[in-house]
Amino acid sequence: MGKGGKEMLDNATPAEAGATDLPLIPKSGLESSRKTLIIFASPRPQGNTAMLVEKLKGELEGPVVELSVFHSRIAPCTDCRGCWKKARCVVRDEMDTIYNDDFDNVVIASPIYFGTMPGSMLSVMSRMQPWHVATFFLKKPLVQRPKKAAAILTAGGKGNWGAVRHHLGAFFRMLNAQGWSENLVCSTNTDAIPSSEDIAALEGVSKLASWLNSPDDGSLKNKSDWEF
Repeated sequence: MGKGGKEMLDNATPAEAGATDLPLIPKSGLESSRKTLIIFASPRPQGNTAMLVEKLKGELEGPVVELSVFHSRIAPCTDCRGCWKKARCVVRDEMDTIYNDDFDNVVIASPIYFGTMPGSMLSVMSRMQPWHVATFFLKKPLVQRPKKAAAILTAGGKGNWGAVRHHLGAFFRMLNAQGWSENLVCSTNTDAIPSSEDIAALEGVSKLASWLNSPDDGSLKNKSDWEF
């Protein structure tokens, strides 16, 4: 085991390496419903972002897996280039939850700090390097199932979304996750009005949940069918 409990394995699949199990929140009798991965980026378990996430989880009909990146062991990419041969990260940690591609929906829920997401979320995004390598260096893009994407963002002030939108777009494209720009909930000015009192944000989360619960109507495309 290396620093921080991470194991460097050159030739192990996530299953062989003992990928970290995360809490699965099942909804009984709905085994055929869509499975949602929520990537929670806030360090505040009772904060504004968390409140909106709890509302979302309460309205999702299928199983939910929540990955709290701030409290995870996920470290940023160190450019070790271990993924250059097989387009697979050699570090085994909670990123395997994302690498395994075992979900139908993916939601990023994050506060905005100084115009961007917290460092722990950016660390997760940096670990998408295997997708970049596969697409642009090896010329063999990884096959990812089409999935729905959405985002919940909160900000103490008026919000500065430019850099955040860029990061979200790049991350979701790598995952072949689509629709996030039309399914984005933003709760701003939370220093004065908490998200629990932001009617527009609360209604937006309900609409987001309804969309994530609905079956694919054929609008989701394979990555090769849309602009990368």
